[in-house]
Amino acid sequence: MKKQILITIGREYGSGGHDLAALLSQRLGIRMLDRELIDELWKNDPEMQQLAQQYDERPVNRILSRKINEFDNSIPHNVAQRQFDMIRQIADSGESAIFVGRCADHALAGRPGLLRIFCRADLGLRIRRIEQRHNLSKKKAALLVAKTDRHRRVYYHHHTGQFWGHSSCYDLTVNTGVLGVEKTAETMEAFIRTFWEQD
Repeated sequence: MKKQILITIGREYGSGGHDLAALLSQRLGIRMLDRELIDELWKNDPEMQQLAQQYDERPVNRILSRKINEFDNSIPHNVAQRQFDMIRQIADSGESAIFVGRCADHALAGRPGLLRIFCRADLGLRIRRIEQRHNLSKKKAALLVAKTDRHRRVYYHHHTGQFWGHSSCYDLTVNTGVLGVEKTAETMEAFIRTFWEQD
């Protein structure tokens, strides 16, 4: 039986990180979890599921939230903590998995078999991807990219105390714009399999 591998993929908005994770999931035969974490966590509570989706990977509003010791009344904070717990539960089960975003690299820090990846691409390419995916004007796509990246940066720093996208937080940083998402997945598969099989 193969040892467990836990792959985390942080990503700039529009870099193709979700698509890269999906391709790697198919190639490696392991489960990928992105928004599926929310679906699983609140599968019996559609109202909470909808609320969690609204606050998923959103920064905490410090004006509207209050923290006493480890208790916090902020919805984004509590959604994040529940996701971190589920990420750890999946890892504790021994299952290999790919986790997209949600500070999974931090939630799983120090575990054997952890491979932390950050996916990026040049800004112009990311804006074009978002323009096409959401049928937006270039200006609206650029604003959405900037806003989503800002949310992710603040979210990551709030929960980890580290800098989102900084190379010191990851084992591998990849620019999907160089080869395209499919070729990047193909190239990364060899790297991941070598990592997975080492003693």
